[in-house]
Amino acid sequence: MVEKSLKPAKAGTPNQPRPNIVIIFADDLGYGDVGCYGAKGFATPNLDRMAAEGARFTDFYVAAPSCTPSRAALLTGCYPQRVGLPAVIGPRSKIGISAEETTLAELLKARGYATACIGKWHLGDAPQFLPTRHGFDEYFGLPYSNDMWPHHPEAKPGKGGYPPLPLIEGETVVKKGLTPDDQAQLTTWYAERAVKFIGKNKERPFFLYLAHSMPHVPLFVSDRFKGKAQRGLYGDVVMEIDWSVGQLLDALKANGLDDRTLVMFNSRTPTARSLAGLAARTANRPTTRCARSSNRSFTTWKTTSARRLTLPPNVPTWSSGSQRSPRRRARTWAIR
Repeated sequence: MVEKSLKPAKAGTPNQPRPNIVIIFADDLGYGDVGCYGAKGFATPNLDRMAAEGARFTDFYVAAPSCTPSRAALLTGCYPQRVGLPAVIGPRSKIGISAEETTLAELLKARGYATACIGKWHLGDAPQFLPTRHGFDEYFGLPYSNDMWPHHPEAKPGKGGYPPLPLIEGETVVKKGLTPDDQAQLTTWYAERAVKFIGKNKERPFFLYLAHSMPHVPLFVSDRFKGKAQRGLYGDVVMEIDWSVGQLLDALKANGLDDRTLVMFNSRTPTARSLAGLAARTANRPTTRCARSSNRSFTTWKTTSARRLTLPPNVPTWSSGSQRSPRRRARTWAIR
């Protein structure tokens, strides 16, 4: 969809304002974990609102059922094997996204867009691999998965273990060693940064890539949503992610940008069965408070290549704050 919008405008097409582009990428959210896809035990009113005002994809595929390769494909438009990132990489990795690849951020930045990556990166944590070296003006978030820290219940002590989990802004570690309390604030911090970026760039086109760290395990949630869902901790986390989507949509509307912003929400793969108990132990919660993600009628789980595992929920909308549906009012854009 974005690639199509980048084609030159036809001769005689009136000049149009370039659209803002927002991609929200959840981690390990199941196909049936959004209200409009049949979620039970918790509500996702903001994502349901996007589906009602925009479109709901039922056959949208990601390129791989794991962290690094799926993100490499999303940002480059290439199969992850093609860009040398076919598997998950960890802290201190010697490999990462190559400078020879062109990312969506680089493509849009060359056309005058402000660009920001907020949240989980996982395409290399060395300086040459960070978002700011690959087309993003701003970066705030974790360089890899939130379970790659010393508190991982299967982490090995000593040199073989994970280092402290860093929070990075730009290329600077602003906090070395996140705590469980810090992880409970990640979704809120990401939402706040996204809203700030939108307000700061309301007078120019922008590309915002908001990649949530959760509901990848370990699961953490702020006090605002703690204990709210019938489906336990997992439901609490999804409800908070939905709240953050609402914050972003409200910011677009408040800045008069809702009618010229493409917002797309999707996910990578659902949580593996074997990680449900692990998530509970890591978060110091009873296992009964850690419900798994829902695959509905599909079989198998994370890290396999069955059809279900590359078919996450995807909800795009052009009109993120308007009651007018893009199905009734087609739009075309030219980004020069």
